[in-house]
Order: sequence, then C-alpha cells, then structure tokens
Amino acid sequence: MKKASSKHVRVAFVVALFILLSVFSFISASGNQPLFYAKLIWSLVVSYLGLCIYRRGSISRYRSILFILIAFFFFLEFKFFRCLSFGKTIPPYCHIAQAPTLFNFVHSQFLAITSGQWRVWGVLTLGFFWLLIMFTIGQGICSWVCFYGGLDESCSKIIKKPLIKLKIPYPWRDFPIAFLVFLLILSFLQGLPVFCNWFCPLKLTTAFWDKEPIIRFSQVTFFLLFLVVFIILLPALSKKRTFCSLICPFGALVSICGKASPYRVTIDKEKCTLCGKCYDMCPVFAIERQKSDEYKITSYCNKCGKCIDTCPVDAINIVVSNNLAAIPFFKQTKWQIEIRDIFIFLSLLMTGVMSGSFVPRAILQLIGIK
Repeated sequence: MKKASSKHVRVAFVVALFILLSVFSFISASGNQPLFYAKLIWSLVVSYLGLCIYRRGSISRYRSILFILIAFFFFLEFKFFRCLSFGKTIPPYCHIAQAPTLFNFVHSQFLAITSGQWRVWGVLTLGFFWLLIMFTIGQGICSWVCFYGGLDESCSKIIKKPLIKLKIPYPWRDFPIAFLVFLLILSFLQGLPVFCNWFCPLKLTTAFWDKEPIIRFSQVTFFLLFLVVFIILLPALSKKRTFCSLICPFGALVSICGKASPYRVTIDKEKCTLCGKCYDMCPVFAIERQKSDEYKITSYCNKCGKCIDTCPVDAINIVVSNNLAAIPFFKQTKWQIEIRDIFIFLSLLMTGVMSGSFVPRAILQLIGIK
C-alpha cells in the first residue's frame, strides 16, 4: 500500500534538491579542496535520504540510516581517530554532559559576563545552540540530530524480532527526569560533571577518570556496565533504545524544553482501530496505553516516525500545536503543504548542518586523506 505521505517523484526531487542546496550552503565554507568535496558528498547523501523519505513515504527507515551513519562517523572522528591515539586528547563538547551540568554552565556564563571575559562567554554559549534546536524540532533532536543516539539504535537493528518484550510501567518512564534533577543538584554542589565521572557509557577517554586506583576502578566498572547493558545488550534483545529512553539526562531535558516546539505527533481517534502496533513498536516507550485501551503520544516522543510508518490506517501524523496537519498553499487550489513535510525538512537540514561539521573530516581520514 502506498503511504499517504509519499510524493510524486518530481515533487520529491525538488524538495531533495532544496535540502542539498540548504545543507551545502551552511557547511561548504572551506579553503581545503578535499574537504570541500567531502562536504558536497555528505550533502548529497543527506539529500538523497530525504528524497527517499519524501518519495516512498517511509520516515523511520531512511531516518534510521542517516542516524546510524552519523553515529558511526562521530565515533570515528571523536573516539577512534582522536581519543584512542594514546596522546593528550580533548573530549568533544558533549550535549549530553551539558544537560546535567546546566546550572554550572549558567553560573559560569554569569561569572564570564560580569568579569568581562567575553571569549569564555562565547564558548559557553555554544550549549544554547542545542536549546535553539529543541525549540525548533523539539524532542525530534533525539532521533534526528543527536550523534550519540545512533549507537543504541544501531544495536537495536541487530536482530529482526525482539527476543524479549521490554515493557516499562509508565510512572517509571519519568525516571530520567528524576535522574536529571539529581545530577543537576549534585554537579552544581560539587562543581564537577558527575554524569561524566560515573554514569556516561559513551566516554572512551580517561578525561574524567580519577587518579585514585579504587575510584578509577569503580568508574570503569560503571562505564562498562552502562555501556554493555543499556547501549548494547538491551537494545539488541528488545529492539528498544534503552539508554536514550531510561538513562540519558539530555533526553529528559528535551522532553521538558521540547514542549516549546510547535510540532506534535498525534493519534486520530476516529481513524485509530486500537490495534496497538504503535505501542508495541515505539522504540522509546513514548506511547501510553490508557485504561480505556486508547493510546496517547507522550512528551517523550522523539518523532522518529516509527509509529507513523507502522500504523496500518494512517491514524498517526505530525501536526502543529492546534492540530493543524496541512497549510493550504493557495485558496483557489487544492495544493497544500503538510506539517509533516515541514518538520522532516527542518530535521534533515539541522541534521545535515550539525553532522557536516565532522562527517566530511571523518570520511577523508577514513580514506587516508588529511
């Protein structure tokens, strides 16, 4: 069955071309010719996957390919090529670390402004770029832009069918927010990135490890435990993104701040047949089954498109806050722009721009060009 969101090939091609020009115009500035061509290649990849989304109407499949590619190249650029080189390395400016140290960042910015250290203030302001994305595509940042999220999504693709059915009681879905509050308070009181020191399964450097052998051993143990259980094992067995859903403090922050975004995923109750496929397939436990057997999309939805692609009656869609699903292009005609298409375009643009800052370099290093 042809999906309702699929487009005529000419329309899809025009949109993909617009994505290509938009992404490349943002990332093309470079005096290095090989890097220039690498950025062009990456812009073509992003626009081609956008073409596939618009032409075939399948959001999740092609978004997932792009998402996993970004995670792969990020790992190469910041972990393999840099952090495993046995030299002194600086860990990347991690947005996941920014969430639980938000109070520390705000305090540092205040001190920088009052002391006149504008250079310091400028660097710290980079963290608010992520907030800008949050307010634009909201929680979609966790399934489109985040270059860490593709790791547990990659592991969730290892097998076709889940070996275990992982169900999380909805009250426990709020645990990441409680965890975030705990980290915010403790990190501010200690003046240290507590999450980086003890809970982050994504660090492959010694940047945040203690010199004391016993403490260091404990940190390594926690690191491996969270890595194996929440990034590899549970996603592989359940096909769920367990780290992003149950641990990540940035995901918890996005679920709060992302409410400022106008985009929502909603279920049309008149079309819904209560089959429950969306509930079973949601990779981030963002669909709540209510007592009346109805289903509700919660604020934890990452807008990955899985439920939209899965729904057999096209009852799920992306709308703006007032449930508007399409904008009429001309009153005299039947032309209209779907809200879903606008959201996908913005997500691809932001994904392409953010990943364009490191993927082309990783491509060149992978083929031996520096």
